[in-house]
Amino acid sequence: MTQLHFNYKDIFRALRLGFSAKKMAMMVWGFILAMVGYIVLSYVAFLASGWTMAEIWDLYRILPVPEVLAWYGWVIWAIGVIYALCVILVTGTAIAKVTFEQLKGDDFFQMTKAFNFAKKEAKSILFSPAMVILFILSIAIAGLILSLIGAIPYFGEIFTGLMILPAFAASLFIVYLFIILVFTILYAPAVVATSKTDTFDTLFEVFSIINDQPARIIWYSIIVAFLAKLGTIIFAAFSRVAVNVSTNILSVFMGNKIVDVIYNAASSFKLTIPYWCPEIGARLTEMLMNGLVGSSIFMPTAYVSSNFAILIATILVTIAYYLVILLVLSFGMTIWFSGTTVTYLVIMKKKDDRNLLEEKEINFSTAEQTAASEPPKP
Repeated sequence: MTQLHFNYKDIFRALRLGFSAKKMAMMVWGFILAMVGYIVLSYVAFLASGWTMAEIWDLYRILPVPEVLAWYGWVIWAIGVIYALCVILVTGTAIAKVTFEQLKGDDFFQMTKAFNFAKKEAKSILFSPAMVILFILSIAIAGLILSLIGAIPYFGEIFTGLMILPAFAASLFIVYLFIILVFTILYAPAVVATSKTDTFDTLFEVFSIINDQPARIIWYSIIVAFLAKLGTIIFAAFSRVAVNVSTNILSVFMGNKIVDVIYNAASSFKLTIPYWCPEIGARLTEMLMNGLVGSSIFMPTAYVSSNFAILIATILVTIAYYLVILLVLSFGMTIWFSGTTVTYLVIMKKKDDRNLLEEKEINFSTAEQTAASEPPKP
């Protein structure tokens, strides 16, 4: 079993814990499942809004991020986003489970067991943020009812004036719930993987760490996010150098044919920053992408028509191109899920003086069966 310091020093283990071929392979598989559903639903949303396949491909390539859609198109696209987020959270729970078992001393915990655990506990992972959203919507609906009453002549204005302070308190509570929602999404995988909690227990633990350890959870989360970004940037830089090295070596005898194949594969990937993205986010994304892969990611080169063999090679290299991108992103995500797992373990020790690594996992179904089979005591 790994001996933790139970302080900020443990958070920096995230880089080492995230650098795992098993965890990165799990994350790549999760990305693929998320991408397939998102791509299908996104294209359906565009087609339902009157776009043609050629227009979608020319403007957005494989991963469209819409700017203008019909209202029902936005609904379909939102379903795709929610589906992708759900897949990522379930995959993250599997990675957190592997990390937890690794810290307990089991370095060979199987991927299949981790995914089976995550699928079994998917209800707790996904319903906990959904419950927070329902709370927010219920308060918002109450506000709409107050607005409706306020529209009544004379009485409405007076009633709204009387209810303005409760309305302010409710709005303040909505802001608080939004914070809880963010941390529930970020930490539900770690909570479920380490404590095997149900929906309400997961929510209770998130409320508890926010209320009891707000500074520590924010500070540790910032550290983990920084490490995830750092790991992604470093891995992306090495991957870019590796692609250049392999291209130069292959071009010795293949000449420009390999260059055409690489450019054709790169032309299938295009990143579009929608207008509704916050300006600071758009600027940071643009700076990061320009530094890692150049401006070609926003304006990819045109496809170079050639013979049938080049076409087949381009398709194969395109698949490899996307897998490399997913592999780079997977490293950052495994750092994040590993880091949040360690963060939760540290905070539980600080908050409740519980070392979850030392607690034995109880099989409740087996315990219930054993209790049921025992004769009642007189």
